Amino acid sequence: MKENLVLAVDLGATKIQSALISEKGKIIEKIKEKTKKEGKDGKIVTEQIVSQLKKLIKNGGKILGIGIGSIGPIDYKRGEIKNTPNLPFKKIPLILPLKKTFGLPVFLLNDCNAGALGEKYFGAGKNIENLVYVTISSGIGGGAIVNGKLLLGKGGNAVEIGHMIVETKYNLLCSCKKGRGHWEAYCSGSNLPRFFKVWLKEKKIKLSRYPKEAKEIFKMAKNGEKIAKEFLLKEVGRINAKAISNLIVTYDPELITFGGAVALNNPEFILPPIRKYIDHFLPYLPKIKITPLKEDIVLFGAAAFVFLNK
Repeated sequence: MKENLVLAVDLGATKIQSALISEKGKIIEKIKEKTKKEGKDGKIVTEQIVSQLKKLIKNGGKILGIGIGSIGPIDYKRGEIKNTPNLPFKKIPLILPLKKTFGLPVFLLNDCNAGALGEKYFGAGKNIENLVYVTISSGIGGGAIVNGKLLLGKGGNAVEIGHMIVETKYNLLCSCKKGRGHWEAYCSGSNLPRFFKVWLKEKKIKLSRYPKEAKEIFKMAKNGEKIAKEFLLKEVGRINAKAISNLIVTYDPELITFGGAVALNNPEFILPPIRKYIDHFLPYLPKIKITPLKEDIVLFGAAAFVFLNK
């Protein structure tokens, strides 16, 4: 008897990953492409997903449904992405066109909520009832499992932790344009170079050239440049630790895991300063680690959501 399978999609602003995943958590096949951003409307993204899934479905087996973990904001009633700041389309239809094309049930989740679910059922949280997943990438987001259940909120947008206020000294405007002092305004990949420049000005340090991308700052630190190391291990580390301290008192998790390109590629500059500067508000601290599911965590979460709803 063949094992049940699921088609899983990780829809991001930079890339789209699709995979055929078994009930035991094995990726049978995976396709990864850059997200298409040129076209009249968001249907070009929908068509890209359809194309990937058609290639995967040829593998056969009993496919139970399609799970999607996506950037937001998500309009759950209409089953589409609406006014996302990361792609040049007003909406990207997902559930209805995929149902029509494949005749399968389609389930849609915020990508970070999918990440938390993936961690719970296929990753480091298999035997854990309370966990938080954090992604530090171009933006910052999160998902939480509380008492064994995925926390979604009224509109499915719970745990938007990138917009917690964690800092007031620099009072930087967040990329959401709706608030200052948000975690994402300082420590996300998109905003780290700007924060570095502001921090250098505060310390009255001038560079011949200022990094334009976060990876340049991490490269400087890895090459032993003291000013970059101080910035990442002290200033950024303190802010990350403050945010994680807030998550601990809010969700009381047994485990916090990290994903996203910034965290996955630079764990030595993310985890140690968090552990050093974290506030001990509670009598115990959770385990803090990088997700073992790496860049596939959203795919695993999207698959888990289908298996749980079938």
